[in-house]
Amino acid sequence: MTSRIMLRAAALIVTAFAAGLSLTACSGLLDVSNPTLVRESDIANAEGANAKRLNVLDWLQQTAGPLAGDVAILTDEWTINLAATDFVDPLDIRNSQAYETARGTVDQHWGGWDRVFYQTSIAIPAVRSYTPDSLRDDFLGQLYAVRGYAVLQLAEDLCPGFPLNDVSADNQPIFGGPLTTDSAIAYASVQLDSAVKYATDSARVVTLARVAKGRALLDQGKYAEAAAMVATVPTSSTYDVGFAGNLSTKMGQGSVYLVGDREGGNGVPFVSQNDVRIPLLANGVSIADSTVPVYRTTKYPAQLSSFTLASGVEARLIEAEAALNTGGDWLGILNTLRDSVGLAPLADPGSQSAQVDLLYQERAFWLYLTGRRLGDMRRLIRNYGRSAESVFPTGTYVPGGNYGTATAIPFVFQAAAVSNPYITSGCTTR
Repeated sequence: MTSRIMLRAAALIVTAFAAGLSLTACSGLLDVSNPTLVRESDIANAEGANAKRLNVLDWLQQTAGPLAGDVAILTDEWTINLAATDFVDPLDIRNSQAYETARGTVDQHWGGWDRVFYQTSIAIPAVRSYTPDSLRDDFLGQLYAVRGYAVLQLAEDLCPGFPLNDVSADNQPIFGGPLTTDSAIAYASVQLDSAVKYATDSARVVTLARVAKGRALLDQGKYAEAAAMVATVPTSSTYDVGFAGNLSTKMGQGSVYLVGDREGGNGVPFVSQNDVRIPLLANGVSIADSTVPVYRTTKYPAQLSSFTLASGVEARLIEAEAALNTGGDWLGILNTLRDSVGLAPLADPGSQSAQVDLLYQERAFWLYLTGRRLGDMRRLIRNYGRSAESVFPTGTYVPGGNYGTATAIPFVFQAAAVSNPYITSGCTTR
């Protein structure tokens, strides 16, 4: 808690720009004469640089876990039981227009990750200039890893057309134009190259840098390169942040959010397979059929539960997908992981399509509620030629009506366009 207070104090120093970025072009924000305010010259030292780095990590902690809930709702990880309320989440029914209307001018998903991104631009020059040699490279590796991770998450989660808003070394806004999914992944990949270059001493930071880069390479269909990138990451390693946030509260007793089970026909059997990787707790019965029990998960029992950004388990899953595409022992990798938690080995289902299904189901169980599922489902469409309606929940929506057609989280045009003159339209595709 003490470190959280320190981070908040640091935030007062380095986020004046952030407060204005979403509202104005920030002209004059830093032109102050009040002698009680901290000036940039006062923090042009190692302590100030570290405060800026810690501020990035604080925003990351507030963003990563909570926004994984959006991914869970749009995909098949979560569904809604309306027995206690008439609330309908537009993401759950895959309705892009309703989601944007509900958000108005507030976009927590795009805005949250964009904020993490541009805070790294404030911290990186300071760390480069003032951090002692013994710490500089790993601090830079960590910041570039977070920077690349934020952009990669946006690329995997959002429909094309979203911007990245950056900040110059002298705290001036740099507004970005609309990005395609490919260009966003490519940009993330470059940042992660820097992360891998600098991160060498801290095992945690190396894990974050290499696993995130491996993710980007998978998205680009560069399977052999992805496997090579994560080969040295130990299976036991993790990079965690200490805040699961609403992943806990939205799965609390009485919540309408439930663990999905074959949602919309295409969903993974997260409940009926009764898998040890997803701890379940009974939460009443289905509104559609009072004889069918429904469940929440206790994976995140409290808001301050750890949330994993990258892990050696994900590294092995990256290797398995690469092996499936290059002729390696993909099944052996999966079965070694399963054996580590006492699960029986899998058999080869035979066809290439069924093998992909099996691999992605294993990814779904291992990476449940970590923000990966939407990127996986979109990669099935982009890299494997699947149709959206064979991947996402589809057909009749149990609470009423039919599923829509969204295959990504919309960025909210009104929010993105408030201060960015280059954003003149919304999603280029849904």
